[in-house]
Amino acid sequence: MTRPGLALLAVALIALPGQAAARRHRIHLPPVDLPRALTVDEREWAVQPSKTLVGTGTVTFNAYNRGEDAHNFVIADASGNVAGQVSLIPGASATVVAHLHPGTYVLFCSLFAGTPESHYARGMHSTLIVR
Repeated sequence: MTRPGLALLAVALIALPGQAAARRHRIHLPPVDLPRALTVDEREWAVQPSKTLVGTGTVTFNAYNRGEDAHNFVIADASGNVAGQVSLIPGASATVVAHLHPGTYVLFCSLFAGTPESHYARGMHSTLIVR
């Protein structure tokens, strides 16, 4: 390699790190569009949503009672305000549409609330985050 060629190579190698730093681009990605529909399976003694994070606004819940006992499906905010609910016999399914604001919600079965047989106390509850 000739002397001018070596000089050019040295300049290029020295310039690369500085050039890379100077040429960094900030990527502005669009906000993630969170889902607004999910399924919720209920069975003895569990409530299992297909998603635990959804977008704010109108959210569609497809609830399924996969258990052997009757259950209900309730959506409530942190203050206990019910956003939607439906009763489900064994093997039944139903759609519940609720308008949800950002926050934390509880998905649960409220049968026998306040008694030792409470389905909630036996584990039939799950948390849903709305953003």
